[in-house]
Amino acid sequence: MVAIADHLGFDRFAVTGGSGGGPHALACAALLPDRVVRATCLVGLAPLGSSRLDVDSWLAGMDAENVEEFGWTMAGEEILSVELQREYALMVERVALDPAALLDGFDLSDSDREALAHPELMQVNRESIPELGVNGVWGWVDDDLAFARPWGFAVGDIAVPVLVWYGKVDVLVPPAHGEWLAAHVPGCVVKVDGSGHLGSDPEQEITQNLLWLRDGTPPPDSR
Repeated sequence: MVAIADHLGFDRFAVTGGSGGGPHALACAALLPDRVVRATCLVGLAPLGSSRLDVDSWLAGMDAENVEEFGWTMAGEEILSVELQREYALMVERVALDPAALLDGFDLSDSDREALAHPELMQVNRESIPELGVNGVWGWVDDDLAFARPWGFAVGDIAVPVLVWYGKVDVLVPPAHGEWLAAHVPGCVVKVDGSGHLGSDPEQEITQNLLWLRDGTPPPDSR
C-alpha cells in the first residue's frame, strides 16, 4: 500500500476493505498511522486464535460451504490449493450460465440473493470471475492462509478512526466477527445493517462509506 500510495503521490489516504479485504484495511490502519486518515472494515473477518475468537466462535453461523473452505485452510496449502482450483473451475462454469448463481449451494439471506441478481453485479461477476484465477488461485490461497494465522498486529493498537460495518444476516462473515471487532477496535464507529454480506442498496451504502472516508461523516444509525 505504501508503494502504491507513493507512486500515485498520495501522502495521506483513506482505505476500505470488504469481506476478506477487511483485515487488510485494518492492517493499514494499525501499521500506517502516519499515512491513513480513516479506514472502513466492511463485513470483514475478525482475527482467529489465542486471545481472539476461538475456532468454534469464528466458524459459528458460517454457511457450510465456507466452513468447508476453512477446513481445507487448516489442512494446509497443498490441500487448499487443489480444492480452490476445483472451486474456481466450478464458479467459472456457473457464472457462464447464470452470474446470479455464483454462490449456488450457499444458504444465503434473501438480501444477498437479491443483490446477486442485480444486473450490474451480474455483469461484474460475468466479466471478473473468469479472470479471478487466470494465472492460478494463489492469491486466494494466500488470503485464506493469512486469515487463519496471526495477523502481525493487534487491532487494539489501531489509533486512526475506523468504521466497522457488518450485516445481521450475513452467513459468509457472520455478525459475531463484526461484534468482536466493534468491541476491540478502539473508538470505532459501528454500523449494523439488517442485510447480509452484499448489502441491500449499493448506491446508498457506497455513498455513505465514501462520506465517512472523505469527511469522517458517520453513516445514519451508526453508533
